Amino acid sequence: DTTPPVTGATVDGTKNSDGAYVGSAKVTVNAADEGGSGVAGVEYSLDAGPYLAYTDPVIVDRVGRHTVAYRASDQAGNTSEPLTVSFSVVAGQVPPPPCPEYDERQTVIVGTVDSGVPNRVTNNRCRINEMIEDEKEWTSQALFLKHVREVMDGLLDEGVVDKREYRAINKAAKQSKIGLPGQTEGYRTILDGTQDSFAKWEQVGGGSFGLNPDGSITSSTSTPGMGMLWFPERKYGDFSLKLQWRDDAAGTTNTNGGVFVRFPQVHDHPEESRPEWVAIKYGHEVQVFDSPTGDMYKTGSLYGFDRVGLAGAGVTEKGTWNDYEIRVVDQHYSVYRNGVLINEFDNFGGQTFYPERSDDPGTDGRRFASGYIGLQVHSTSDVVSYRDVRIKDL
Repeated sequence: DTTPPVTGATVDGTKNSDGAYVGSAKVTVNAADEGGSGVAGVEYSLDAGPYLAYTDPVIVDRVGRHTVAYRASDQAGNTSEPLTVSFSVVAGQVPPPPCPEYDERQTVIVGTVDSGVPNRVTNNRCRINEMIEDEKEWTSQALFLKHVREVMDGLLDEGVVDKREYRAINKAAKQSKIGLPGQTEGYRTILDGTQDSFAKWEQVGGGSFGLNPDGSITSSTSTPGMGMLWFPERKYGDFSLKLQWRDDAAGTTNTNGGVFVRFPQVHDHPEESRPEWVAIKYGHEVQVFDSPTGDMYKTGSLYGFDRVGLAGAGVTEKGTWNDYEIRVVDQHYSVYRNGVLINEFDNFGGQTFYPERSDDPGTDGRRFASGYIGLQVHSTSDVVSYRDVRIKDL
């Protein structure tokens, strides 16, 4: 017998109109050995994880895009080439996993250090990065490294990571310098999914947002107009702002949204009576727009000033959560999408808004040392969701 087994896989579950599985998907792998020695075993890998023994159908209930690889061996020692099946899962009635943080980035990044290890789903439905609490306050590096080791010990025992990956993540944790003097302060969550947190934000202009059972907020499909949900509790100077956003526009269209930063108090402004337009004209909007057509400013653009094309926007499949980090230090802006730097912008004076608006002050009217944070709603058709908004002073 020199012929490897023949394998196949089926995916079952309830699909929505876009072909995504609602709540969960069940992957069934089958194998047959035509060489005569018989199938010895079947293995599968979820989202680039280590191969595990396949004994029962694999249930995948984590929202997002997933790939299952599978292979089989026979009694004569022949192993089939891995095949894959990919699919998407969208939210259903399954409650979200109890993850300390949300993190959909492709690899495990500790602080700012990329370990190169795939950020795969673990047995408790959280991704690896979501179990490593690198955004909280750590009073010493020793305590943080102990936390990472404890997380990784459990994942190694469960077969989620192998020994090489275990070492790589622990090494990245040490290189991150989290817990050392000057790096003990963590992120403060300003939108945590609770009603109390949501109530601290204020809607101005048109549109609106609603709080969902899973803690995210989604823009309204019935309240017309363009507006902004802003956080009026305090201004921020130099900061790192992190959040997640998702394109929930209907059909094949893409949402148009954005994050406003460094704008002044929106009420009773001496030159602009519309509160939402204070942010538009006197702050910077970091664009959210993955459409191949329409507006020239794609995701990551500093709207009106620094354009990112679609090829550089790090586009992901519509309906999946994206990590966004906006860093502002002095007048330098950096935009990260899913851990990848997609734009940098220097807000020096004399730059004009494009396409030109007669009443726009250009960068000369946007060079504030501090300002507020806001989330844009563009229209009833530009449905966008946000969650887990947190910020750290730099």
